[in-house]
Amino acid sequence: MRLDELTPSPKTKRLPSLKTFAAWILVVAFLLGMMWTISGLEVVYSDYRFFHLAAVRLVQGENAYGIQPNGVQGFFNPLWAIFPLISFTALDQPLAFQLWRLFILLTFLPATYLIMRLYRLPPTPFLTLLIGLFISVPWYIGQNSSLVAVGVFLAILFASDERWMMAGAMIPLIFIKPQTVLLFPLALAWRGRARAVAGMILGGGIASVGAGLAQWDWVTAWLNSRWGDSEGSVGVTWLSAGLGNVLDLLHLPNGIYLIGVAAGLYLFWRYRHLDWRQWSALALGLGATLTPYIRPQDFLLLLPIIFLLPPRWVYALTPAWVFFFAGPLPYPLMWLIPFSVTLAFVIAAERRVLRLTPARVAA
Repeated sequence: MRLDELTPSPKTKRLPSLKTFAAWILVVAFLLGMMWTISGLEVVYSDYRFFHLAAVRLVQGENAYGIQPNGVQGFFNPLWAIFPLISFTALDQPLAFQLWRLFILLTFLPATYLIMRLYRLPPTPFLTLLIGLFISVPWYIGQNSSLVAVGVFLAILFASDERWMMAGAMIPLIFIKPQTVLLFPLALAWRGRARAVAGMILGGGIASVGAGLAQWDWVTAWLNSRWGDSEGSVGVTWLSAGLGNVLDLLHLPNGIYLIGVAAGLYLFWRYRHLDWRQWSALALGLGATLTPYIRPQDFLLLLPIIFLLPPRWVYALTPAWVFFFAGPLPYPLMWLIPFSVTLAFVIAAERRVLRLTPARVAA
């Protein structure tokens, strides 16, 4: 099955109707108003303060993975995850936070636009509204999941142009939150073979050397931060703490997760001959469903998934996605993500965006 069979044929360009123009005005006004409103809210829960503190410590020659003053371990990512923040450490944290938000927009939005062009998705008012809703929560709390999304998007773009080594070189960005893209690196290595693997080794090597120059013992410090006592795993193992985020909601033992992984890998193998772009969307969809560490603010990666999968795949994955993303959330603002996810599922399942016919979705 080719991607061309899953996308509508290009249409003749024409001027937007008055109705479409009004929809654009309303969507843009709504998003600007929403961002203006939430930018003035106090950020009660924000990973950014941990990233900023880790970057300040790194600049001062201290351990970036040190315990916070309140006794909590707050930074768990590979050291290169805070490299973009180093230039902000000379500023006060509030100003640095606003610049970090701007950085998120300047990196994530262009990459999303390029992905939409690759998959022939027109920037309609509805899609623009959906993207705005998705990015609002990570933007509000300063989540660095946008860097992972940018890495995945660029890897898809490079690989679609058969520049597999460049695609593999995006692995340091992807590895910032590997649990949210569980199967994508496997898809990249399988399709790109030696060239993608060489890019992964090169990109990972450069990032690791840079991290080693910044802090020579970062590997052991990072592993200790992941496996030691932390805010998320006090008194239990890190593995069970991560799996419990999902399976505890179902009151199921952690061993059930292995069944889900096996089923996901089977589907991955079943559709291994798809066009790369379609296969990568499937890999992201399965990875988001199978991840043992569900955090709603991490799933910017769902942006290219929902509208790129055939409707019957959307139907199959919808129950898991909606359940996981609509689980207990600590703050009301985060309900924007399950709301927008559910809205997107309804639209995609009704085939109102890609306008696919049943004959076009046969695998």
